[in-house]
Amino acid sequence: MAEPRASGQDGPVSDQGSLAVETRDLWFSFSGGGPVLRGVDLDAARGQVTVVLGASGSGKTTLLKLLKGLLAPQRGSIRVLGRTTSPGGRGIRLDAAVAYIPQNLGLVRNLTVLENTLTGALGRMGALPALLMAFPPEWIKEATGFLERLGIAHKLEEKVYNLSGGERQRVAIARALMQRPQLLLADEFVSQLDPVTTVSIMDSVRETVVTGLTVIMTTHELDVVARYADHVAVLRDGQKVLDLPAAEVNPRLLSQVIKV
Repeated sequence: MAEPRASGQDGPVSDQGSLAVETRDLWFSFSGGGPVLRGVDLDAARGQVTVVLGASGSGKTTLLKLLKGLLAPQRGSIRVLGRTTSPGGRGIRLDAAVAYIPQNLGLVRNLTVLENTLTGALGRMGALPALLMAFPPEWIKEATGFLERLGIAHKLEEKVYNLSGGERQRVAIARALMQRPQLLLADEFVSQLDPVTTVSIMDSVRETVVTGLTVIMTTHELDVVARYADHVAVLRDGQKVLDLPAAEVNPRLLSQVIKV
């Protein structure tokens, strides 16, 4: 694990270093409640899949929101793609280099599959074209290519509310990839899917990692860890209790650590 870096001010995103994410002594609590995260140190290497496990309420979702900048740390520091966020810092919420797929996927139900995918590119458009959803032809081709890779291009013009859970997952991934991110944060986005759909979606994610994308994802699915993870961390009651390369863990160990 890398040595802790001193807290600093928010700065520009940098491509330097082998780590996409570093957190040091990270603490967070919601108003009126106890700590949700307690002193969490976490490293995520570039171009790898880091899986964060833990029971419900262990702090997994809060951790991803902190990494995206949707929440600000109350103590400790977060370094994402070379930029450090300290307590009170603004984070990198609007940075297109960091894509975030929440548990509810965040899709617009009344838009089509293609339209939802294209919204991932809104951050690199001017205000008026974005308002009018006036996407260049090459971006439409790019979005269609992602949907083809994910096996959902045959439903380009389908409204999202008509899709199955697995199909919506694919659209959420395509939208995230349209951001052209360096880091993808995915929160329980393969939960409650059948095993065949999970494998199909995770195979697609793994293909994007080969191109240099870094993925940090939370899940309850231990089979996902065995097949796709490069590194594994386990949270329990807001604390990190395990942090190892995936090759050094097995489902029995993970199950024991999560439940203890």
